[in-house]
Amino acid sequence: MKNLTDKEKNELVLESLDWKIKKHVKETVLDERDDLEQEIRIKIMEKLPELLDQEAPGFIDFTKKIK
Repeated sequence: MKNLTDKEKNELVLESLDWKIKKHVKETVLDERDDLEQEIRIKIMEKLPELLDQEAPGFIDFTKKIK
């Protein structure tokens, strides 16, 4: 993901989450599904820059956090 533009990264993440968004939106009233799906996508787009800039912790750091 290092060589991708921010737009390409966002599209890739949204594509990979598309099935999950659609699955959970089906639990909503039919009239509100499109609005909810759009709101979920907006929230994901708002959080993506913060999440993509984070580095995954190493194994030792991870095990220290869960203790």
